[in-house]
Amino acid sequence: MRIYRFDIKLLKQDSTMKESLQLDYDAFLRSFKRNIDVPHSFLLGAGTSISSGVQSAYDCIWEWKKDIYLSKNINASDYYKNFKDEAVRKSIQRWLDNEGQYPQLDSTEEYSFYAEKAYPISEDRRKYFLSLIENKEPYIGYKLLCLLSEQGIVKSVWTTNFDGLTARSAHQNKLIPIEVTLDNADRIYRNQSTKELLTIALHGDYKFNSLKNTEKELDTQNETFSELLGNYHIDKNLIVIGYSGRDKSLMESLKNAFTKKGSGRLYWCGYGDIINTEVSDLLTSIRNSGREAYYISTDGFDKTLIHLSKSAFEDNNDISKRVQDALEITESDEYLKSDFSLNVSRSDKYIKSNLHPIVFPKDVFQFEIDYKDEKPWNYLKTITKNTNICAVPFKRKVFAFGTVSEISKVFRESIKSEIKRESISKQDIENVTAFKSLMLQAILKYYSTNSILDTDFRDKIWLKSAERQYGNIGIHKAVYLSFYFDNNNKFGYLTFSPTIHLLSTTEITKTQKQQISKSQLEKLYNNKYDETLESWNTILFNNRKLIFEYPVMSGTGFEFQISANTAFGEINVLDNNFRAYHPNNYDNRQTQFKGVQFLEPQLVFRNTATDIEFKDYHPMRGLVNNRPYDVNLNGIIHSKEINLSIICGKPYSSVFHDFLSCLQSRHQTGNINPDYLIEYPGFSSIYNIPINIPSFDNNEKWIDIDFKADNELETHENAIKLARLITTKIDQIVNTQTQNTIVIFIPKEWLPFESYINQNETFDLHDYIKAFSASRGVSTQLIREETLDDDLKCQIYWWLSLSFYVKSLRTPWILNNQEKNTAYAGIGYSVSKIQDKSEIVIGCSHIYDSNGQGLKYKLSKIDNYHFDKQKNPYLSYKDAFQFGVSIRELFYQSLDKLPERVVIHKRTGFTDDEINGIKTSLNMAGIKKIDLIEINYEADARFVAMTVYQNTLQVDKFPISRGTCIVTNKHTALLWTHGIVPSVRQPSYKFYLGGRSIPAPIKITKHYGESNINTIATEILGLTKMNWNSLDLYSKLPSTIDSSNQIARIGKLLSRFEGKTYDYRLFI
Repeated sequence: MRIYRFDIKLLKQDSTMKESLQLDYDAFLRSFKRNIDVPHSFLLGAGTSISSGVQSAYDCIWEWKKDIYLSKNINASDYYKNFKDEAVRKSIQRWLDNEGQYPQLDSTEEYSFYAEKAYPISEDRRKYFLSLIENKEPYIGYKLLCLLSEQGIVKSVWTTNFDGLTARSAHQNKLIPIEVTLDNADRIYRNQSTKELLTIALHGDYKFNSLKNTEKELDTQNETFSELLGNYHIDKNLIVIGYSGRDKSLMESLKNAFTKKGSGRLYWCGYGDIINTEVSDLLTSIRNSGREAYYISTDGFDKTLIHLSKSAFEDNNDISKRVQDALEITESDEYLKSDFSLNVSRSDKYIKSNLHPIVFPKDVFQFEIDYKDEKPWNYLKTITKNTNICAVPFKRKVFAFGTVSEISKVFRESIKSEIKRESISKQDIENVTAFKSLMLQAILKYYSTNSILDTDFRDKIWLKSAERQYGNIGIHKAVYLSFYFDNNNKFGYLTFSPTIHLLSTTEITKTQKQQISKSQLEKLYNNKYDETLESWNTILFNNRKLIFEYPVMSGTGFEFQISANTAFGEINVLDNNFRAYHPNNYDNRQTQFKGVQFLEPQLVFRNTATDIEFKDYHPMRGLVNNRPYDVNLNGIIHSKEINLSIICGKPYSSVFHDFLSCLQSRHQTGNINPDYLIEYPGFSSIYNIPINIPSFDNNEKWIDIDFKADNELETHENAIKLARLITTKIDQIVNTQTQNTIVIFIPKEWLPFESYINQNETFDLHDYIKAFSASRGVSTQLIREETLDDDLKCQIYWWLSLSFYVKSLRTPWILNNQEKNTAYAGIGYSVSKIQDKSEIVIGCSHIYDSNGQGLKYKLSKIDNYHFDKQKNPYLSYKDAFQFGVSIRELFYQSLDKLPERVVIHKRTGFTDDEINGIKTSLNMAGIKKIDLIEINYEADARFVAMTVYQNTLQVDKFPISRGTCIVTNKHTALLWTHGIVPSVRQPSYKFYLGGRSIPAPIKITKHYGESNINTIATEILGLTKMNWNSLDLYSKLPSTIDSSNQIARIGKLLSRFEGKTYDYRLFI
């Protein structure tokens, strides 16, 4: 299925010419492999050293700007010291622009101008660069570059960098670097042996005094170097990477070198898909002269060198192994995975599960058969139907319950071996899906002998008599059966989950199933849920332990024992103010789990009068009683107001303007959700900043859109026509105005065109607009017409106000986190199918700092992957290593220093390749503390809250408290991120978000790391409060997971922008 991407031509001028200069990345790798007999050289810019911990040239410019600003504004806020923050940069740039004596933003002269302006004394500049590169070690790209040199493919490395990393890497990899600088240019003419690597520092070396930084220095490129560059590359290919093309002299030298007659090619490896004017002009000039020159969109230096090395040596097993070894080298190969444990000092609460302890048979029958070209599962299901035999295939054998005589009879035409008894353990059943299925089959066939029950013989039992009718549909009480396992070696658990079963003489539609299921199951609150389970307990167990042989009374000895009682848990509440009551009627033998209830994480706000931080777990109350965390930056780093631009059709302009204007007004809760929702006091009162809503007569900021569907076009064609019209309007605003959030009104008449699936093509208007807007660096807010008529005004304006505040790149609150040297990352996948090929976008690389603030995203394609049976993708070692590279690059771009500890969250497990690839990559960066955590909803285990009334334990009316956590195995735990919290009205009152059904815990699985569950769980709880796309008290999943999956979905449309980083607020 093809995913409809927005037209890239909307984003670039002269796209036809520029696209003709491009060489696809995979074609570049094939070209390199085909020409390994041709000598190559590399030209390295500052971008190649970022992953080695050296600041990029672009960040140097911003540091110089910051230094200039602070030296001229001595009393400026400490916030300006974080020059990597986008808001800080905008504020500094506004000051520079107002001064009227500094270069235009992102102009080519910025680097040389600010280098000289910040440090006019050349020795000071040298010391500045020395401070950047002290104690830095070359990362994997440099190591592989040396391997290519050792094999005779790369003869020289030319670089604009001062860091000496090429020479250092050469020494470390047993090559002799021939270092050529401005001070010894004559060394160029010496003979070069096979063990030598020529390294030419075009702008000098930090070890010497003569560095080139200023405009005068850069524009007087040493004539010897310039002449050599041309002569040297008459018959050699040059690969440029990590270089922006800033200095005119070097670009002129490249032009002269590759426009003279010769056979050497120029490959310009850029970061992302956009070709800047200087590079485009250079490549065009070379093409016009008859030489070959190409632009290749890459995802950074290290990843490109990994791919080039893999491609060059894929036919050479010995060298390929050395490439792999280079990726796997790390100081510590120790596989760390410490056990989870909780310190439970007392029992304050009790919880009751749906888990019935079960002891399984100790052995099964095993034999081999001829399936006669049929699928094993289908064959066994068909042949054992209406028999007492239960059978499953596993590793080309059949494992079964039944009698020998019946098995011999039923399988007489296909059996190929004798029938043997094979021992089976609880661990076998836990780890092999087929064995779990075998056990369930036997239990369901046993229950099918009960005259009032029916079953699907897979995982469901229902009462034959309907409880009620819905038209001609019979609604039957039912339960799902499954198994659950913990660290108990003697038994597992059989779980029962209430559901319904629908029967009708006519077809039941999907909508009918959903409506009936919702109406029946959402009402199963805590005590009602327990009543339902108890009624099934009576039916299935008659309130006593169930012991049966399968087949019944057969003498096989295949015995099941299932307890009529369920497992309980005892919970230690970590709130010193909590008052516990202890029951007289509790049997401690029922306790199978012990856990804790963590405190609700606190958010940090700020007081405008005292500049003191205030804490509150409730985001609305925290904003009203205090102010946003960054409120004191208004008028300093941020602007003094928030501005909106509107795209709305004229027929709706008046009513939509009235709706938006009500952001300024007060709105009562109307007694809706009074335990959470509080009065909305108006935008300025909450955020301490005005919001400007343009008049619909303002043609610059209120843009009319007139869409009429063409009756001669198909629905999907009209949808694309609408999407392109909207993006044209967005472009109109972006090209004429400063950065405003763009609000787009979606009338009901557009509903047929908001999404479609057409043959091999899918389309979603929301995702299309978000992806396009992100590529233009602008935030958007879509508001549908039905929102204007919604009665929940108070809630709507709360949610909308937060959205506008956050999308102006502001920070409403941060997390009160004690782990200050920790950062977090989420991995999210999106799989899209184009014709018969699968394309995966990894939406990783959403990183969060220790305050829980989402920083930047990076989108990358995955080269090598495999799917599990559920079609979940998993990374190869190489891709996992590259994921670590991406994480590391994002840290360098966003943080002042690398974190000491990194926690990575994912919805699926981590394979050994993923663990080792990520671990090695981050270890190489000096990050030794790594936790790899799988987070998913627990599918089967459910618990209800208990309360003590008059010394008697009974089921509570309310569900389990949020923050409850129990350890279930060495490396797994259950955490309730969804559950009861204190009411905003009064702490003794309770609030349950959504107010429906029983909260499912999340299952936390540690795949690598040493952090204990109390750290892991409290971090997850905190990150559930950092979804700035909502003012709910929390989300059920941490923002690392929530956002990375959302971004991966939208990221499918941004595959042409691989390698680019995005502020995550552009996607919400």
